[in-house]
Amino acid sequence: MFQYHFSTDLVEQLLKFAGNGFVHSKKDVLIHQDEPLSKLILVRSGTVSFSYDVGNGRRLLLGQLDCNNTLIGEIEALNQHPCIYTVTCLSEVKYNLIELKHWRQLLLDQPQLSLYTAQSIAAKFTENQKINLDKLLLPLSYNIANDCLLRAENNHPTMLRAYPTVNAEAERFATTERAYRRVVSELVEKGLIVRTSDGLKPVDITLLEEFVDSFSQI
Repeated sequence: MFQYHFSTDLVEQLLKFAGNGFVHSKKDVLIHQDEPLSKLILVRSGTVSFSYDVGNGRRLLLGQLDCNNTLIGEIEALNQHPCIYTVTCLSEVKYNLIELKHWRQLLLDQPQLSLYTAQSIAAKFTENQKINLDKLLLPLSYNIANDCLLRAENNHPTMLRAYPTVNAEAERFATTERAYRRVVSELVEKGLIVRTSDGLKPVDITLLEEFVDSFSQI
């Protein structure tokens, strides 16, 4: 199954073209939304957050990613479009930059790297498409419950980590903090989930599965 992080062999291939290493501090912006991408970013370590701003004060947060030789910007490098998301550092982030021409040549010369890139793009697209369609077509209670269920199952390697604060979690579900708190309270009152220091957890996975499945029967 696809993982976000490169194998050691592929990292070594990329580092031949990486040049000097760089360090960003917490809250620094690594990539700005709608700006052209001039180089790929190979994040060696650190935690980043992805966000999308529509310009009217509302923002969608996608989640946190703990990076370990993680490549960011490969989609933009291939389609030559501006960056889709803003990528913000949530900790100290160490990274290298790779010229796009070197990356493209590697894709031509290294079949395994081409396959990895195709798997990466397909996995990210499929996951994001389903999440966004669910947010569009299904109620907030479903999306919060299903998110809690998927995290409890812990077998979704492309799933980004949740946030530790309520306001950030509300933005991850494209809603207001007030609406998020209300729906979470309803799910707690139904005995489906519980609030913990590590986020929302299922009280009973079977009951939570039944609740999530009930939306396909409406």
